[in-house]
Amino acid sequence: MATEFRIVSRVVHGHDFYEGVRAAIIDKDGAPRWCPASLGAVLRDEVERYFEALGRAEFGAPRP
Repeated sequence: MATEFRIVSRVVHGHDFYEGVRAAIIDKDGAPRWCPASLGAVLRDEVERYFEALGRAEFGAPRP
């Protein structure tokens, strides 16, 4: 569960979650504008960051 918490904690602070909600639920245009625009443009370091420990926030303290 720690891994899922780390990922979700970062997803909700990013662009693409809200863009997906906008495209599917709010505007219903089905045309999300992802950032980056293609899977090939996603850097390995960006993906690995989602799995890093959250520090104090991982144990219930608020994120700075």
